[in-house]
Amino acid sequence: MSGVELAVAAAMGYFVVFGFGFLVRPELADRFGLRWVRPAGRTEVRCYYGAVSWGLAGFLGYLWNRGLEVEALTGVLILAGAVLATRVVGTVVDGAGDDPYTRVALPTETAFVVALALVLATA
Repeated sequence: MSGVELAVAAAMGYFVVFGFGFLVRPELADRFGLRWVRPAGRTEVRCYYGAVSWGLAGFLGYLWNRGLEVEALTGVLILAGAVLATRVVGTVVDGAGDDPYTRVALPTETAFVVALALVLATA
């Protein structure tokens, strides 16, 4: 298994686990500082944190299965980079720098983006 294939497999695993968590327990959104108080809110968490993650994992698997693992990894890097950039800007705009979740998310997402970029650069 190449480094690119390993990175795509790891991204797929992440999205499957992340998606499963929010599909089964949408109340995990509380750990992200999100609040939902109505049934429709639970459904939104299931859809956009759960199902979208599963959809991404499935699409990555589809690309990988067709020998397009570099393209799959590029897509993951674009997605992760967009999330990181939005988190950085949002942290500044919203003043979320002292939030415990933000203090974990920023370095974790930064490490993820750097690792993906390094794997892609060596592909």
